Amino acid sequence: MKKWLTTLLFSVLLVSASSISAFAATFKDVPPTYWASPQIEELSTKGIIDGYRDGSFKPGQPVTRGQAAKIIGKALKLTPSAGFKPNFTDVPPSHFAYNEIAALAEKGIIANTSKFNPDSFLTRNQMAKILVEGFKLIVDDNHQVQFVDVPKDYWHGYIITLAETEISKGVSASHFDPHGIVTRAQLSAFTGRALEFDAKREVGTIYYDNKRKMYMDKSKPEPLPPVIDVSENAIETIDLVNKERTGKGVKALSHDLELSKIAQIKAEDMAKHGYFDHTSPTHGTVGEMLATFNYTWTSYGENIAKGYRTPKEAVNGWIKSPGHYKNMMNTTFTNIGSGYATTSDGTTYWVHLFSKK
Repeated sequence: MKKWLTTLLFSVLLVSASSISAFAATFKDVPPTYWASPQIEELSTKGIIDGYRDGSFKPGQPVTRGQAAKIIGKALKLTPSAGFKPNFTDVPPSHFAYNEIAALAEKGIIANTSKFNPDSFLTRNQMAKILVEGFKLIVDDNHQVQFVDVPKDYWHGYIITLAETEISKGVSASHFDPHGIVTRAQLSAFTGRALEFDAKREVGTIYYDNKRKMYMDKSKPEPLPPVIDVSENAIETIDLVNKERTGKGVKALSHDLELSKIAQIKAEDMAKHGYFDHTSPTHGTVGEMLATFNYTWTSYGENIAKGYRTPKEAVNGWIKSPGHYKNMMNTTFTNIGSGYATTSDGTTYWVHLFSKK
């Protein structure tokens, strides 16, 4: 099958005035530049989390179920009713997190069974359930986010809902790692984001749209309709690009769902109308298309390919092409979106959109 490649890069420099606040780190091993520093600082200030006697926080240390219950229970400001006693035989009243564990069980946030296993490490799927139930997030069924390692079982709705609200993200564009262990930094970040989400929901900045079956944020442009599906093939190409970038010491790109939906629309448009070009007869130039869907950027680029059978073949084609590779490895870009479509005769179309917000 014949294969085609083409690439596009557009960049504009925007300069704006801004103020930057600096603060002294509360913990000696959590500098202000640490990725979860804002949430760790916030939760520490509110008395929700504590450090160690030596002044450290140990952000990479795994969290136990008991510790997680303590943190989330305090974040939710929960206390058990005076007469309530949980069924857990492994959580005596003397346990450091007894009140929070009891409150979570009484509220139905955790199952009130005979064992709680407070010393076991908290997994990412368990974390998703506790946060979704605790913060009363609506579990919807539009599934705008997809992970190949999250089958449609008991945990699926919790994980997808948490990812769609951006309280938690996957470990990559296509994987969530549901059985992975949650660290102290991760739980702090997730809990902090959940509190921020809850505060915005309380004042009405974030609300649930029953028609779209999704949360809407008034401070952001309206998202694309949830009917656009980002395929596993498209998501896999993002992982392959990030593997190439990190292997060469370049920071991985963040999977931008808004950008993927635009890329998917472009791929489907090429397949439907039989063209192969950066300018769409339907949506115009890439810049015009981004504007149509209210996507803001400071720079963007596009790689397109046609005729490649697999994600690996498509990405390898881009890697071997200097122009495409330059887009792929561009250190200015922070975000990536991916689209994939086929025609009735099996011709494939691949689209990568890159951006810096």
